[in-house]
Amino acid sequence: MPMLNQINAAEEREVRDALVRIDVLARSPGAWRIARLPSLTNRSFLVERGDVASAQAYVLRLPGRGTEQYIDREGEAANARAVAGLELAPPILYSDPASGVMLSRYIAGAVPLSPESLREGDHFRAAVGLLQRLHGSGLAFTGEMRLYPKLDQYLAMASTPALRELRRAGEALRPVIEPGWGPLRPCHIDPAPHNFIAAAGRYFLLDWEYAAMCDPVWDLAGLSIEGRFEAAQDAAMVAQYFGATSPLEAWGSRLHLYRIMLRLVAASWGAVQIAAGNGSWTAAELVDPLVALTAVDLGDPDLGRHLAAAA
Repeated sequence: MPMLNQINAAEEREVRDALVRIDVLARSPGAWRIARLPSLTNRSFLVERGDVASAQAYVLRLPGRGTEQYIDREGEAANARAVAGLELAPPILYSDPASGVMLSRYIAGAVPLSPESLREGDHFRAAVGLLQRLHGSGLAFTGEMRLYPKLDQYLAMASTPALRELRRAGEALRPVIEPGWGPLRPCHIDPAPHNFIAAAGRYFLLDWEYAAMCDPVWDLAGLSIEGRFEAAQDAAMVAQYFGATSPLEAWGSRLHLYRIMLRLVAASWGAVQIAAGNGSWTAAELVDPLVALTAVDLGDPDLGRHLAAAA
């Protein structure tokens, strides 16, 4: 069961106002029970009504402040519905691209993964396998995600001297990263542990707002970062995803380079959230640690070896 939080009166009014505008919910009356679900930029709520035997349960998503500047909500809805059709995600029951409000089916008994549980054997294999199914699904997602253009979009919205300096240094990785290592595939883009949920032996991925056609290495490197993988987990991920005979050194270096630049993307995204007042974060907790890690990796004397191995 996910962690539930109380909501204040203003949020409750906002949720109830959104619910009455959703036609699919108007067919059966009843009082709503509302609880806040953990979320970052957006706000998500568990909304339920009915008794235990006939309870209706949904997840209502209200968009975060300023997200309309860099999220294609129409594309998000199309992509989320496509993956739900493959049972990789919960069904989408309602979406309004103009407002960003979305309603999805709540998966009873679902438990979000944590970095610790993600590294456990069954959860680990399931998460990697789910990404592999997504990438090999043949879906044609709306939109493309390319690392350097996305980074530059965030930096145009909010930047600091440290981020601009790292962006200049990161250009040295571009000739290796930007061509990619195969065709673009449907990718999730934000494979954080809490976006994987487990329910009765089945696994689903949540939060498809960044989903697009992309280099699958983005998802694998993102999973490595968010799961706090060590070398052994990276090797196991590569072996499961690409096969036991895959060139481990090359893929290890490709993941390493992608992780460097994804941390810079995440730091720049964080700067945008702070500038928009979206959440209560400070740069010291959201941006500065990523800046420090990126600076160390870009200054590593071993960087050249990774560039050569990844090419």
